[in-house]
Amino acid sequence: MTGRQTQFYIDIVYGIGFSVGFGYLLFVGMDPRVAAFQGGLVLGYFLRVWENMSVYEQILEEEIAEEAEAAVAEEAEAAVADEVAERVPGEAQTQVEREVEAQVEDEVSAEVEAQVEDEVSAEVEAQVPEEVPAAVKERVDEVVEKRVDEKLETQIDDRDETSLAHSNDSHRSDDSA
Repeated sequence: MTGRQTQFYIDIVYGIGFSVGFGYLLFVGMDPRVAAFQGGLVLGYFLRVWENMSVYEQILEEEIAEEAEAAVAEEAEAAVADEVAERVPGEAQTQVEREVEAQVEDEVSAEVEAQVEDEVSAEVEAQVPEEVPAAVKERVDEVVEKRVDEKLETQIDDRDETSLAHSNDSHRSDDSA
């Protein structure tokens, strides 16, 4: 039997006991033993009701505490989620920009220097005889620097445009989300 069924049967037994006792006192006459038994039934029933109320109070307190814990957990989760949603995109964008800028500059410089040196060396070896006057060397150095600067600027501009396009795409995807 479950708890509620047991309580129902106990209430039925008390009800039958009250009815039989009051019926006896009413129809048969006043008997002190039956009256004492009735008094015991009434006192026992009141004690049972008091115990049930204490148990119900304890159950209610536990349920209220569980609901309060769940509500606090939900509020904390919502607050953390809001703060993360506010802070992460801005900080991530800033961090990505810093890292891209540093890596692009280093890679572009290294790539341009290597490529220009190879191209210039190949061109100089193919077109210029072994002994080059000092004036020709100066001219080559100027051309190399000019080409390096131009290629560096072009590649930086291309990378910046690519970075801007990627960041605009990510902003658009953030806006649509």
